[in-house]
Amino acid sequence: MSDPATLLDLDATSALESVVREQRVAARAEANRLAAVVAFCDCHPVVDERDIAAAWPVEISLDGEPVGPPLNGEGCPQVTEDAVHELCAALGISHHTALRLVGQTLELRFRLPRLWRLVHELTLPAWQALKAAEQTIPLSPEAAAFVDRHLAVAGKRGRLTGQTISATVGLAEARFDPERARTREQDALAARGVWFDISPDTPATTDVYARLDTLDAQALDETVSDLATTLGRLGDQSPLDTRRATALGMLADPQHVLDLDMPAPARPVTTPILYLHVDADDLETGTAGSIEKLGPATLALIATWLERVGKVRIQPVLDMSTSGAVDRHDPPEWMHTLVVLRDRHCVFRGCRTAARSCDLDHITPYEEHGPPGQTSPKNLAPLCRRHHNQKTHHGWRYQRTDDGYEWRSPLGREHLVPHLN
Repeated sequence: MSDPATLLDLDATSALESVVREQRVAARAEANRLAAVVAFCDCHPVVDERDIAAAWPVEISLDGEPVGPPLNGEGCPQVTEDAVHELCAALGISHHTALRLVGQTLELRFRLPRLWRLVHELTLPAWQALKAAEQTIPLSPEAAAFVDRHLAVAGKRGRLTGQTISATVGLAEARFDPERARTREQDALAARGVWFDISPDTPATTDVYARLDTLDAQALDETVSDLATTLGRLGDQSPLDTRRATALGMLADPQHVLDLDMPAPARPVTTPILYLHVDADDLETGTAGSIEKLGPATLALIATWLERVGKVRIQPVLDMSTSGAVDRHDPPEWMHTLVVLRDRHCVFRGCRTAARSCDLDHITPYEEHGPPGQTSPKNLAPLCRRHHNQKTHHGWRYQRTDDGYEWRSPLGREHLVPHLN
C-alpha cells in the first residue's frame, strides 16, 4: 500500500495509475470479505428452525423468538440469529445492516453463481452484484437463474445498471411467477403509507415520504400545484417548490391557512409530543437548546413551536448525579427518566434505538425476594427488545464500568460501548 504522503508528489499520470491500482486492491478486498462472510455463516448452520435469522426487524417478546421472512432465497443455506449478532458486534454495524450483508452475500454465492464469479474475477463491482441479490431473494430458483444469466452478460460488458437489474427481475417474475407479480401489485397497494423523517441538517424541516395509489398521487400532485399557484396569485413570492411544500402543509389545517384575516381558531387536533431540553445558561444567553431524537435547535425555533402547540409541560430539573435505589423491580419515574437521559439509546454496540423506546434492563438480573436496592441507576440500562432478548436468552453478557458498557459475546469477543458523557 502506498504511503499517503508520497502520493502528493505524483504527477497526473502516476496519480491516475495509483487510483486504478488501489481500486483494484479494494475490489479484491471486498470480494474476499464476501467470501469470508460465507465462511463465517458456514460455521453457524441452523440446527433448530427457531434459531433462523429473520430477514427484517420484527417485534420480539422476551419470552419468544424472532419470527420473520427468510433471510435469502429458496435453496440458500440458512444462518443462525446468534451468528448475525456476533457479526454486527464485531463489525460495529447495526443488526439490520448485518442481516442485509449476510442475506445478500449468501443469495449472491448460492443463487447467482455467474455474478459471484464476476465479482471474484474483478469484472463486476461487488456492490452491483449485491444490489441484484437483494432483488432476487423473493424469486423462485428458476427466476433467479434467469436473472443470473442475463445480468452476467451485461456485467461482462460493463453495462449493468440499476435500471437493468430492476427490469430483468420484473421480467423474470412475470415470466416464471405471474401470480406472484399480480400479488406484488396488490401488496404494494396494501403497503401504502406516509412517513415523516426529520431533516438531518436542522429540526426546522421534516422530510415527508409517501407511497400512494398512482391515480391518487397524480390527483394530489395536481391539487398541490393548484394551491401553490393560488398562493402565488395571493402574493406569495416564494419559489414554486417552496409554495408546493406550503400547499401540502395546508392540507393539515386548510381552514386556518385560508382564513388569513381571522384569529387562529382553537384546533382540536392531536398535539405531537416533543421532549425539549434547555439549560438555564442557554436561557440567559438566548442561544440553543436540544430536542430528543432531533438534535440542537435555536431557542427562537423552540419558542415558535411552543406558540403553536396547545399544551406545554415543564419538567423540573433532574439531578443526573442522583444514585438512590429502590427495592421493587420497576423503577420510579425519576429513575426511568434519569437512565433514559443518561444513555439516550440502546447500549448494545451499533444500536441506535432511542432509549424511550427501550426496555430498562437490570444489568445484574433482578431476583424476586432478593437483597434490597436491586433497582438503581447504576444497575439499569436501556436495551431495545431485540438486544434485551439476546442478553436474556442467548448468552450475551455486559457490565457497566467507568469507561462504558463492556459486552461479552457467546463466542467470547469483548466490545466496549463508551459512555456518552
